[in-house]
Amino acid sequence: MATVAAVMDEAARECSLSPPQSWISTTTTGFLEFKQFLTETVDELLERVDWPSPIATDTVISGTGVETYSLPSDFKRLTRDPLSVYETTTTRRAAVPVSTNGEWTFIKDIGSAGGNRYYRTAGDEESGYTISFYRYPATGDSITVSYISKNWLKLSGTAGSAWTDVAATLMLPKRLIKEGVIWRFRRRKGLPYADRMNEYEAVLARMRNDARLIRSVDMSGGRGMRSPFDIPVPDFIPPS
Repeated sequence: MATVAAVMDEAARECSLSPPQSWISTTTTGFLEFKQFLTETVDELLERVDWPSPIATDTVISGTGVETYSLPSDFKRLTRDPLSVYETTTTRRAAVPVSTNGEWTFIKDIGSAGGNRYYRTAGDEESGYTISFYRYPATGDSITVSYISKNWLKLSGTAGSAWTDVAATLMLPKRLIKEGVIWRFRRRKGLPYADRMNEYEAVLARMRNDARLIRSVDMSGGRGMRSPFDIPVPDFIPPS
């Protein structure tokens, strides 16, 4: 796998720059700016695409009868999927997202969620994120949350989100990182950048469709494949 440093070296040379002795310890303004382009590219890729595992991952919340639960420290956002939060039961019932305080208050004031379980997330990357539910998950209830992690590199097999070692390797596609840094550099310097940005966008679109990622278009009619969630299961299955 490509190291972050090697990709940054390639990007710098394509921008007619001699790479620094160490990307980690450099204090040169130009190279610090170059590293900021890396940060912006990574953040955009994590926001725009539901990348497969290990960037997309799951956490299971075990109910304790309360409303709010902490999400993992590497949580960035939920996957953009109607089934990103679902009850881990034989019914596989998807939880329903709530986006406004008014709607959340209204649902709780009614005092009944019927057969649904509603949820909403809160917080930020500095203080951490939480997820709240109504109906409250009782003891023994299990809810799976699928999310995109902040982690985009690995060091000695451990995933992370901070570039602090030259040996760290990329978890995101090398070509996208390189192209994203280059077109941002060219834009910042007032150079023609549309061709490199268009190449970046084309590669991104192709990789999304090749991997059959969330939000990609399928013109095949599904090819006869069904999701397990398409198959109804009754809420109660009597014992044999």
